[in-house]
Amino acid sequence: MVAAGLIVTGCSTADSKDIRTSGIKAGLHVTVKDHEQRADVLATLRAGTLTFVKLNDGESISASGGGGSVKLERHKSLGVTNYSGRLDGTLNAGTEVTFDLQRNSENEPAPRSVVSLPERVLLTAPANGTTYSRRAAIPVRFETVPTDQQTKVKWDGLCIQGGEMQVPSGAGSVVVPGGKITVAPPPTATPAGQSATTCNVRITVIRTTTGSLDPAYKEGSVIGEAQSARDIVSTP
Repeated sequence: MVAAGLIVTGCSTADSKDIRTSGIKAGLHVTVKDHEQRADVLATLRAGTLTFVKLNDGESISASGGGGSVKLERHKSLGVTNYSGRLDGTLNAGTEVTFDLQRNSENEPAPRSVVSLPERVLLTAPANGTTYSRRAAIPVRFETVPTDQQTKVKWDGLCIQGGEMQVPSGAGSVVVPGGKITVAPPPTATPAGQSATTCNVRITVIRTTTGSLDPAYKEGSVIGEAQSARDIVSTP
């Protein structure tokens, strides 16, 4: 926690009027969950590792795809500035989502960063609210279309060390071995009804695709994600 605080404290925000598009590193993400026909879109623009870019008046970044479009709104929290929104549309696997950065007349736009959405995933096991000892194996199963797209299982919670493991190509299930999820150092404050060694843990299946970033940017990535999550109780 101390290290994270130091990183956040070092963040700064720069006005885009001082930054060319060719100096911006873009992190563009679109996430679909279970079988929802909408997506969460997020754009992070940086000029340096800890310097975030604030778009000036007359500039904007938007996302479109599946018959819908949304202008992303700026948010700032704990020193981090980003742009986010919700895209509604027919967002099936293979649908292209395009991020469009519009600049003022003095700077080059980046109108076409494109990613195709991955195949959807829907977790069927473990079920919400079930309890698993960290000594026991956890079977993770999900409904999907067989694909070679990169898929992983991730876990995080207050009393455990977060982690992840890859799902074999084309598989619709994986087993998290007993002992793979490990206890974390006790937090400074424990939520009511939980202990330092028993807590809610979120199991998430994540499938990703990588798209093509507009060449006007300095560097970055555009990522599509399909996610499905369930909350279990983790005990010693």
